[in-house]
Amino acid sequence: MIRFTTLRAGLIAAILSIGALSAQVMADSISVSPTNLIVPLGNQQTVLTVQAQGSAQSVIQVRVFRWDPSRPPNEFHEQTRVVVSPPISRLNTRQELTVRIVRVDSVPVQEKECYRVLVDRLPDNSENAQIIALRIRHSVPLCFMD
Repeated sequence: MIRFTTLRAGLIAAILSIGALSAQVMADSISVSPTNLIVPLGNQQTVLTVQAQGSAQSVIQVRVFRWDPSRPPNEFHEQTRVVVSPPISRLNTRQELTVRIVRVDSVPVQEKECYRVLVDRLPDNSENAQIIALRIRHSVPLCFMD
């Protein structure tokens, strides 16, 4: 009887600790919209909305990399044709940020140019050292069409 009670107490403690960890992770998340960006012929810019969710401030970094849609979504390359503004920002809880994405290359789009917009919520190392800090990344496809 004692072994069963000990096992049951251990199982309950494990479930509660997993629930506490998932609550902490959920508390420090971000959302991004839209999740797919298609920029039609004649346009050189678009916007992306990032919203911080949770109880603490979030540091957001946005970068753009060249990407070939026929390749895996995590295989991308440095580029200079597309810029974002702002590239890094600190958001309060439930605050929204509109990120401007602009194609600055003067050469017209040939057929289709595709990129990946990486939106990272960077871990804040200044907070409590006992909390696990996770980097949260959204990878949003961006294509300029001819």
